[in-house]
Amino acid sequence: MAGKEEVKMQATTADFGLGTGAMFFGLGKVFEPIKFFKKWFKDAENSDGIIEPNAMTISTVEDNMPSSRVVLLKEIKDRSLVFFTNYDSNKGRAISNNPNLCASFYWPSLERQVIFKGTAKKSDENYSDLYFRSRPFNSQAAAIVSNQSQIIESHEELLDRYNKFLNENKESNLKRPDNWGGIELSIKEIEFWQGRQNRLHNRIICYLTDDLWDIQILSP
Repeated sequence: MAGKEEVKMQATTADFGLGTGAMFFGLGKVFEPIKFFKKWFKDAENSDGIIEPNAMTISTVEDNMPSSRVVLLKEIKDRSLVFFTNYDSNKGRAISNNPNLCASFYWPSLERQVIFKGTAKKSDENYSDLYFRSRPFNSQAAAIVSNQSQIIESHEELLDRYNKFLNENKESNLKRPDNWGGIELSIKEIEFWQGRQNRLHNRIICYLTDDLWDIQILSP
């Protein structure tokens, strides 16, 4: 059933932040990992102690060397996470050479972590165009002017180039650069972590296999 999340249940009970004593595992019960993540994400958005709940660390591997950096999640789709970047940046080139990607969220005040694994691809060009047009003009200009990850003479040189571009194009409708757009992480695995006392944390892992979610409880 393409597009419909189903679960092959392996565990029986666990309290995982759905309310005191709530059981989100159970024979005959359906747990939807993406829906559950959206709930946790909403909790993070509503938390006063979290400034950027959509900040996620993405990790790539190139030439057998791992590399991690923080980007901003822009959309949660049915089976994918979306962020935007310069395709010629270090992460863009790494993803092009090896599309296997890991993304993680950590919200300390909620004692929660979520880790996603999957494969990445460029978003549809029309989708990237639509998002680019939604950005503030100055942010559009920055995406055009900055050759992300390239060595520059100085920050002042970059600012001069940026300000010159603004002056020359302040009345323009800017076009999205071909080397800038969305990256979609197609989710194959999700791990949820909820901190508990005495380091006896709750952990579950969800594998997507043949359009079914296989759920397992992990020891902390």
